[in-house]
Amino acid sequence: MQKQQRSPETVRQIKQQHRRLKRQRALHNLRKRLLFYTVIALLIGGFALALLLHGRTQRTPAVSPEAAVRVYFLDVGQGDAVLIESQGHAALIDGGDPDQGQRVAGMVGRLGIRKLDCIVNSHPHADHSGGLRTVLRQVPAGEFLLPKIPDALVPTAYGFSALLDTAAKQGVPVRTPDCKSRVPLGAAELEFLSTDNSAFENLNDCSLVCVLHCGRLRFLFTGDLEAAGEQAMLDAGLIPEVRVLKAAHHGSPHATSEAFLKAASPDCAVISVGAGNDYGHPSRKVLDRLSAAGCRIYRTDLDGTVCFETDGKTLSVQTGITL
Repeated sequence: MQKQQRSPETVRQIKQQHRRLKRQRALHNLRKRLLFYTVIALLIGGFALALLLHGRTQRTPAVSPEAAVRVYFLDVGQGDAVLIESQGHAALIDGGDPDQGQRVAGMVGRLGIRKLDCIVNSHPHADHSGGLRTVLRQVPAGEFLLPKIPDALVPTAYGFSALLDTAAKQGVPVRTPDCKSRVPLGAAELEFLSTDNSAFENLNDCSLVCVLHCGRLRFLFTGDLEAAGEQAMLDAGLIPEVRVLKAAHHGSPHATSEAFLKAASPDCAVISVGAGNDYGHPSRKVLDRLSAAGCRIYRTDLDGTVCFETDGKTLSVQTGITL
């Protein structure tokens, strides 16, 4: 059978149709690739946003390890413990309850700290001082610092006397620092602030307040300071403007007043508090005051151990740290 010859017009139409099909297939494949890459970009962007919003990876540019000052707000449940590390120097402010002592000492050791320049006990309540006996026994320290306490408020329970005995047995000098005296810590300095505590009726108000100076940045550690102690500090003009505040007394409603926040003007506040504690800490009133003051709030019951890192200019923060 003789093969039917196609007319030139038919051939031209077939070729045009073939080219249209090729363009349609290419366009379809391009759309599929664009959709695929869009989905991937959205997934990556969403994951990155989730990490940014979650405190665990909030690291604005890392500072130089040689110049870094790191401040760890240790998760010790319903208690306080802050570890400061700077260029081979270190200080510990409080140590949590007695059952947290081994944990705090372990954290110090796992950070490679072989000696503490000083241990500061803001005031001798068990949730601040209890763990320090274990730390003193396991970690060498240059000195042990306490607030001046009126005779009527000196704890008579065994724990406080045992703490002082442990310091003596370890050969660690015990002293009360003068107001505005400082201890150098590598690239930082720890300054002590206090007023005349003789008229206070509450041991919390005798808390030894500390300011960490790191270049242009300052951290304020307030122990369990309450209304009377805060007012005395304000009246004496001792509260500096700071970037980071350790909110006093685990977020108690009797601390962290509006006037105190106005004077300190912190950008960030850390509340050291135990999950489901019996005290209702932190108080909604304090959380509202901190929010109204524009503070970014971190809580050890929600965020775990929180670490701030600075070179004196920039500040980064990481939460949920395992030590």
